Amino acid sequence: CKERLDEMKSDFKTLQGRRKRLIDITENLESQRKTRLLSTLKEVNENFKVVYERLSNGGRGELFLENPDEPFKAGLELWAKPKGKSSKVNRLQLSGGEQSMAALALIFAIQDYDPSPFYYFDEVDQNLDAINAELIAKMCRQRSKKAQFIMVTLRKVSLRLADHHIGITHGGDGCSRRIVDFDRERAIE
Repeated sequence: CKERLDEMKSDFKTLQGRRKRLIDITENLESQRKTRLLSTLKEVNENFKVVYERLSNGGRGELFLENPDEPFKAGLELWAKPKGKSSKVNRLQLSGGEQSMAALALIFAIQDYDPSPFYYFDEVDQNLDAINAELIAKMCRQRSKKAQFIMVTLRKVSLRLADHHIGITHGGDGCSRRIVDFDRERAIE
């Protein structure tokens, strides 16, 4: 029994040591994860400020954590002050078009931080007035030099600035027609 008890005590000490190492590794990984999140958020926030200012023609925007001490236990919030507004408002107080502009500014800010080769936008300009729809279309066109953008849209300004068109249009006779426009050689079926 004594021999078995000594073996169990030795196993217990070994397990305690392993447990402590695992806790240390977990704490270290959690610290690294928090550090990386805060570092990434800082860069994306700086990008967001620049892009939002450009898209809102002089407005100001900012991203922040609801709980910076424990960022994984809370959310990320977006504040914006569109040009002409008297104070910063959270995203829920923005109009539909202002929310769209802020969301697109966030997408572009993330793109600036960690670019993807491909983006798909589905009617992102539907809540925008003509001026803001043109701003988004121009920004997509400018950024299309580094990435491919596919945009589903009904806005003429977005279509006008696109390199290629593939779509469906109403033919005026109750029938839909497919439009294919590659390299500006228009073919209508």
